Amino acid sequence: MGEDNLQSHPNWNAILQWSLRFQDEPSENRVLEPLDQERREFLMRAFEDYAAMTEDPVKSMRRHLEVIKNPASSKEDCVVALEEIAFHAEDIDEANDLYLMGGLQVCCAYIKHYDPELQSLACEVIASAVQNNEKIVQFASETFVLSDLLKLVDTAQHEMVRVKSLLAVSCLVRGNKGALDKFNELDGCNVIVRSLQSPVPKLQLKSLFLLSSICLDSPDQCKVYNSMGVPQQLFAMCSKFSTEDHTAETHDASILITLKLLHTLAIHSKVDFPHDALTSFTSLRDSLGGDRFKEERTFCTLLIKLRPPSTDGVDR
Repeated sequence: MGEDNLQSHPNWNAILQWSLRFQDEPSENRVLEPLDQERREFLMRAFEDYAAMTEDPVKSMRRHLEVIKNPASSKEDCVVALEEIAFHAEDIDEANDLYLMGGLQVCCAYIKHYDPELQSLACEVIASAVQNNEKIVQFASETFVLSDLLKLVDTAQHEMVRVKSLLAVSCLVRGNKGALDKFNELDGCNVIVRSLQSPVPKLQLKSLFLLSSICLDSPDQCKVYNSMGVPQQLFAMCSKFSTEDHTAETHDASILITLKLLHTLAIHSKVDFPHDALTSFTSLRDSLGGDRFKEERTFCTLLIKLRPPSTDGVDR
């Protein structure tokens, strides 16, 4: 709270001074006493002042919805409104209120907007609202939302739109059987496999994370991704990792998720290991030094052990 706010609300200033006095006093010298009437009234007035300064979440969301529904609103005002709505949607009760008042439907329409920044923010609203919320997951799965999000992941021209739409898809699909079934029906598997091939690090990382989550939650999906050639992509990525520097945080996360996903696929489906698998995983393991790569080295060793025995003396 700024100094101007403290000066204009003397109760807050008094509370601050009161608390600072207690901080300066040794804890063993403090004596807790019941509040007398004067102190009780003082605190009640302070809390009333705070309540008057705090806007009701439903009123706040309605106000921001009016902004994004108004064609005359500026882009800057719409950006602020969508950011605030996304913040509210992080709370499950407020997300439900947003849905019940028809506001989520208004925000979802913005994923078709021509402006990439507003599209991205609409995706953030969806990503926030669907988490741990079965009712909204069902809405997003049974309407145009999931289909349009997958189209953005696959074809959007702006990198941030693809990343944010994939975030929304991931939040929607992970841990939700009905949404996963719809995702498969909409050919979401191929969309994510294509995004896995993207040169955009964030998009590749989120694709890996989603694939890994799907395969862990639904092992039957491993055979599907195996038949689509995902393990071969992952083997190629591991070979590349072994020749690269491992200092960037995003890169580090990609290595671990790649190895975990490959391990999950190898356990639940018949993965064909390339002939140079031993050399590749050994080289990668040796290149990952230090404690922070301990888990990555463990998965390299596990994959080496899962490698089928060679029958021709060639490294397999």
